Amino acid sequence: MKKLLIIIFKIMIIFSLYAQSDESQVTIPKRIYVGDTVELRYVFYSAVDFFADTDDKASALDVDLTTIGFETETDDYTITKASFSRNELQYTFSMMFVPWRTGELQFPPLDIAAVVRADGTSSFFLNFLPVSVSSVLQNNSDTAIRASAGPLLLPGTMYALYAILLVSVILLILLIRLVARWRHLYDAYKKRKLLRAYVKNAKDLLRGLRKLERNGSRMDDGAFCAAFQHMIRKYLDFRIGYHFTTVSTSSIMETFDTIMAGTMSERKQSAIMSLVAVMRRTDYIRYARGSIDSERQPADQYAAKFGKDERLSLIHMMRDAVERFEG
Repeated sequence: MKKLLIIIFKIMIIFSLYAQSDESQVTIPKRIYVGDTVELRYVFYSAVDFFADTDDKASALDVDLTTIGFETETDDYTITKASFSRNELQYTFSMMFVPWRTGELQFPPLDIAAVVRADGTSSFFLNFLPVSVSSVLQNNSDTAIRASAGPLLLPGTMYALYAILLVSVILLILLIRLVARWRHLYDAYKKRKLLRAYVKNAKDLLRGLRKLERNGSRMDDGAFCAAFQHMIRKYLDFRIGYHFTTVSTSSIMETFDTIMAGTMSERKQSAIMSLVAVMRRTDYIRYARGSIDSERQPADQYAAKFGKDERLSLIHMMRDAVERFEG
């Protein structure tokens, strides 16, 4: 008896998988032309729980186009997106596509059970109706262009109309040239303004370096390094248009490569390498003070403090880097 009930239950499942009823299909928009983005909605009712194997018993999912079982890009159409959802016993399959020719489009049957379930134990096919794609040149009753009667003109007004037309064309040409010229002048003005801002930004850094050179002896090594790095990062923020104040020293070179996409000249690359060397040295002095590493030998390489004339050397290195980068 138990085996008989199991067999009956399996037969009911198979029957429900293949039984389709109350199917409907609509397209949005209803009237379709070549190149339109169209949504095809296929609605049907079924007692089968297609979402039984999905996470959290979902009621909607985006369909992976590689699983629908037929080509999504052909000479006739391109399918861009698909989704599947349910509302109790009602299921809706939605497919976005772009038609590329007029006439009837016929999509192949879709096994929705195979799309939702990866085990492929059963099938449930959606049989799409043909989709009609209209032509804008079709001489339909609602789109036909009807001939109209010519305008009635007073005698002698034709020459005046020709003159007005000629003047209008000349004025239109002058207006187009003026707009094009104005755009060119505006772009040139913006470029000059940006270049002046870059020059001012570089001068501000060089002015700050001179001030640091004069007054740096009054600061301890940590304060000197902090002020030095603040000037450099502020310069880079404006010059590159990126928040280098949030970029670690070890990531500066990689960040430059990403922003510039390999377009930097060797001169500018050399300048950035010098800048990074200055940043690493000042980082080491700021954060390695009192560490075991700072006690290693030789002291001129590992000591977390400036050597004789090292501050002046770093300032000169930064000036040279700015000149190479701006040159």
